[in-house]
Amino acid sequence: MTERDVYRLPRERLGALVARLERDYRVLGPAPRGDTYAWEELRPGDPVSLDYPTTMLPLRALLAPQREVLFTFRRGDDGEVAFDPPADERPLALLGVHGCDLTGLRVLRAFHDSGTRDRLVTNRLDRAFIVGLACWVPCLGEAFCRDMGSLDNEIPADLYAWDIGDVLLVKVLTNRGRDVLTEVTPMEAATAEEVVTLRRRLRVRLEAFPQHLKFAPERLPIALEAAEGDLLWDANADRCLSCGRCNLVCPTCTCFDVTDASPLDGRTGVRVRTWTGCQVTGFSRVAGGHDFRPGRAQQLRYRIFRKGKYMPERYGMVGCTGCGRCPHHCPTRISIREIFRQVGGTA
Repeated sequence: MTERDVYRLPRERLGALVARLERDYRVLGPAPRGDTYAWEELRPGDPVSLDYPTTMLPLRALLAPQREVLFTFRRGDDGEVAFDPPADERPLALLGVHGCDLTGLRVLRAFHDSGTRDRLVTNRLDRAFIVGLACWVPCLGEAFCRDMGSLDNEIPADLYAWDIGDVLLVKVLTNRGRDVLTEVTPMEAATAEEVVTLRRRLRVRLEAFPQHLKFAPERLPIALEAAEGDLLWDANADRCLSCGRCNLVCPTCTCFDVTDASPLDGRTGVRVRTWTGCQVTGFSRVAGGHDFRPGRAQQLRYRIFRKGKYMPERYGMVGCTGCGRCPHHCPTRISIREIFRQVGGTA
């Protein structure tokens, strides 16, 4: 990294950045909500939180909403059925996205790009303007983003920023990122002193992010396969309440249910997609009452295997970003980090 690679964005120009983005986007940033943070709409003049720990809900709540109308349908007098797609949306601009949530967006795209391709979600991703933000300390005590390779991830951001005080040092990653930054502030390269400061802080940061796993995440599929019959699944599942909270806060959980709602005359209706999750009782139950994973140990093992084995094998990337949300919000503190650490002995 040299001073030619990054540009200066004085902190006082953040309002100008919000104003510029608001012309074309619905601008959102992290804002305090009780004892946590949530993604809220920003207006010019609103404070931009750059020192937030993390949000409770991940960005998929915006890009693949918890409840979403896929289309409406109506039957004409001639019996023909017409389908109407959802109305166009204003594209999103997301300010201050941490590496774990950027990684979550990569996994989200891989999932929705697979199969028949879900253009509702991928279109939102394509149109979104994203400003990534480096973390200096772990957001949560349960985080292990360094182990999972998401601490320094910059993709799919348009701009990626390091906050070093009165100025943000910004790397341009896309052409539209360059266009926006050019309109907000003169394209002034970081000084040599600022680059030295950044390099020093990045070295010191490693002490704040200790490594919790003794193996690379690429070894997880092998480690999990070897531990499939281990007693650790029962030991952890004994504490599981099947509340599904881990599914709700995970940036890479993608399971959903689809239902049709229509009045009795059947002339109009709506098809709706809603979140569901593998830890919720009845998730794997099919017609006839058969349940492929009736026990909590089987359900828990499936979730961990999906993150650490099935997703890497199908999409080429681990389905856990190390954000720490699931153990932090789990009422009985079941830890995916601890499970990975335990199976690591077989890697």
